[in-house]
Amino acid sequence: MRRLCALLLLAAMLMSLSATCMAQERAADVPAASGSCGVREPGDTRPRIGLALGGGGARGIAHVRILKKLEEMRIPVDCIAGTSMGALVGALYATGKDAGEIEALLQTIEWKQLFTDSLPRRDRSLRRKDEDATRLATLGVGIQGSKGLKLAPGFSEGERLIAFFENQTGSGRINGDFDRLPIPFRAVATDINTGKHVVLGDGSLPMAMRASMSLPGIFRPVEIDGKILVDGGLADQVPIDVVRQMGADRVIAVDVGTPLSVLDRDASLVDVLDQMSGFLTTGSAARQLATLGPSDVLITPDLTGQVSTGDFEKADLALQIGQAAADAASAALAPLSVAPDQYARFEARHKFTPFEPPRISAIRFENHTGYADEVLLSYLPVKVGEPLDAVQMRKGIINAYGLGTLSSITYDVTGVDGAAEVDIKAYEKPHGPSYVQAGLTLSDDLKGNHESNLRAGLLFSPISRYGAEARVLLQLGSEPALTGEYYHPFDYRSRYVAEFRGGYETANFNLFDDFGNKVQRYRAERSGARALFSRNVSNALQLSLGLERFTGGARLEVGDPSNPDVDFDEGAALAQVGLDTIDSLYFPREGFLMAMGYRMSREGLGADTRFDQADFDAVGAKSFGAHAVQLGARYHVTTSGVAPFQSLYRLGGRWRLAGFQNNQLTGQNYALAFLGYSYQLGTVLGRSAQVGATIEYGNAWQRRSDMAWDDGIFNGSLFIGFDSWVGPLIFGYGMKEGGDGVIFIELGQSL
Repeated sequence: MRRLCALLLLAAMLMSLSATCMAQERAADVPAASGSCGVREPGDTRPRIGLALGGGGARGIAHVRILKKLEEMRIPVDCIAGTSMGALVGALYATGKDAGEIEALLQTIEWKQLFTDSLPRRDRSLRRKDEDATRLATLGVGIQGSKGLKLAPGFSEGERLIAFFENQTGSGRINGDFDRLPIPFRAVATDINTGKHVVLGDGSLPMAMRASMSLPGIFRPVEIDGKILVDGGLADQVPIDVVRQMGADRVIAVDVGTPLSVLDRDASLVDVLDQMSGFLTTGSAARQLATLGPSDVLITPDLTGQVSTGDFEKADLALQIGQAAADAASAALAPLSVAPDQYARFEARHKFTPFEPPRISAIRFENHTGYADEVLLSYLPVKVGEPLDAVQMRKGIINAYGLGTLSSITYDVTGVDGAAEVDIKAYEKPHGPSYVQAGLTLSDDLKGNHESNLRAGLLFSPISRYGAEARVLLQLGSEPALTGEYYHPFDYRSRYVAEFRGGYETANFNLFDDFGNKVQRYRAERSGARALFSRNVSNALQLSLGLERFTGGARLEVGDPSNPDVDFDEGAALAQVGLDTIDSLYFPREGFLMAMGYRMSREGLGADTRFDQADFDAVGAKSFGAHAVQLGARYHVTTSGVAPFQSLYRLGGRWRLAGFQNNQLTGQNYALAFLGYSYQLGTVLGRSAQVGATIEYGNAWQRRSDMAWDDGIFNGSLFIGFDSWVGPLIFGYGMKEGGDGVIFIELGQSL
């Protein structure tokens, strides 16, 4: 994570924050002790003990075992200051959690999920789920008129992180004085505009923790009191000066920072930038550690080469190393131990007591987005006269991020004595409202049948107060296309919507002989549009009616030149029902996907052929740890008339009879069932790598009366896949009953 941070920090900023300037600024900025370090009982003359916990990402998990050692040795902590990961551990301890509770928590956190604001697919809106079918990914790049391209300021707003802090500290976002916590606490952040450290001692505790952990390039900076704040380690890696300011007489400092690397002349640009970022953290740590006196205690867990900043999966190892460092410091810590009765009184004060939810007396909303107030407030359970429900507020904010165009929704609560005033602020992404999207699809059977398409889109959102959107999509490659779409909600909950899609598109149709040899290839081109009017019953169920009108032709590219070209007109009425709770269209592990549709082609709507088609697809998935099974069925039939060439059903490929090449089987009708199994090998930055297999049984028929289950063909496949950033990449081998196997490579192909 620090390496990624180094790449994203501007070299000019790093150079400007020189060690000399920062040392001078620090000397001028540290005020006299505030006397807020703990509660003194009558006759208590012992020295106040301040705990300074340094930053270090996953290395900071080692802090917990130092806390556990202090508890074992009956050493009370009177005040705490923390930077970055030290702020997380320190705040949890300050609010009353003991070391054992914090350790159990840090060992069970899904860190990779915590560092992203993206919703699981099953929780997204139907509009955002639909983008999976378009095979487009939003790149974090926008176009802003004359300003040109603009990059997103960070991968994540950190809303999940804030929600986690709220839940674990029990404070919601209620503003308060951090001196009133069971242990007085300070979080340390860095002002990105001055390079100075900023000490946060009041306000929203979760927001202070979030600001201290705002790793540049990973999380968007936090604004508090007009200051733009990033990770505190850039200015004050081990905040010894802060606990002294709070009134500490003795300091226990824990340094878990990453030491500088040893570079040579062959060092890459990445290595140099990484080292430059390290100058800031190691330099600030060295200056602070130099201020420790003979009565203070320094603990430095030896994590080098074993746990790096981003190694959150090594929590157990970090704890073991922290334990070894704590044991080694026992002799130095012993003079700070107190009598059992005195420590018992400390434990009585050090108790986790969540705030009682206050009743809402007023709501103020600052809306800096293109959405109507009621659209965003519909996600938030706030109503004057009712108690503030912090849990539901967290859920609502996360769900609002499912819109995909919000930078942040924040709220503060003031006046908690029985009546709370809630201030809500919403901001759109600073690189919007025009977002660059891209995608890539590829299929290859290593026998000369190859298709690939590069897709580039521009999404405009929102373009109405209710959240209307427009998209322009250019596709280059085997099947060129230029299309557009417009999505229009009629109410603030998007219960009734209209969708219009149209433009120019092409599709390649390969015809094979009985031996799997491609004998003809047609290029179909068509232009036209489709309109759908839908009722979104929930974020999983949609009912739609629509019309479509296209005109085009199919031209022979490969095969017998005596075969005629085909011109066609399409006009049809559509009815569709969709139910979508599946977690992935590519590697499903949980949920259910069902789609039913009926298409009526009529001359009165512009078609040159009258026919009806009924479609049904259903897939269910269930996981068992790393294992998952999938079960599905497809039934597609031409119920009346004869479907023309361009409307025939086509089969072949994984989930659609994997022993055949893509589109190798064609027919007026088809039916199949399949059973799948997958095993998750692991994840890379939240992206899944899996191996799996399918067993499929079905066939295609020209006449519906010929359809029979005893006329099916068994197929199977073995595959390995990775849900990459450019789309799911799958390499596999398909086989069919009584035939040769097919090797396939797919990128961006879905259920």
